[in-house]
Amino acid sequence: MSKSLDDVINLVINSDPAKRSLGFKYIGKHRYTEATDFCLNALQHDDEEDVRASAAWALDQINSPETVYELIQALYDPCFSVRSNAGWGLVHIARRTIPHLVIPEVIDILMESTDEDACQMAYLVLHHIGGEEARSAINRYWKDR
Repeated sequence: MSKSLDDVINLVINSDPAKRSLGFKYIGKHRYTEATDFCLNALQHDDEEDVRASAAWALDQINSPETVYELIQALYDPCFSVRSNAGWGLVHIARRTIPHLVIPEVIDILMESTDEDACQMAYLVLHHIGGEEARSAINRYWKDR
């Protein structure tokens, strides 16, 4: 079933977390770039894990380099599915668009963060992006451990 942008916005501002999550799934499915700010806001501020995960997934589908900072920050989210969806968003942006916008930031997390979950996701992101810079960082990470 297709939903208009207005219908989807009404879902993402709903008080019911299941409806908000569904709204973000529609945003991603239809790549409603006009709703990017709603996704970013939910990713950063929504109390519900499923909503944040759906917002991260929508941002992955939108694939906008302007969302890199927020996706990087989401690697620190306590919920695995949020970290995973944000990580895939970073992988896809790096592969499709601008790897040098993503890779240095993810390397910083891998090498400097004390958050084991964020490091694990940074490792996976670099592994999936590939390339010499990512491989070199992964090798340094294991050497320094």
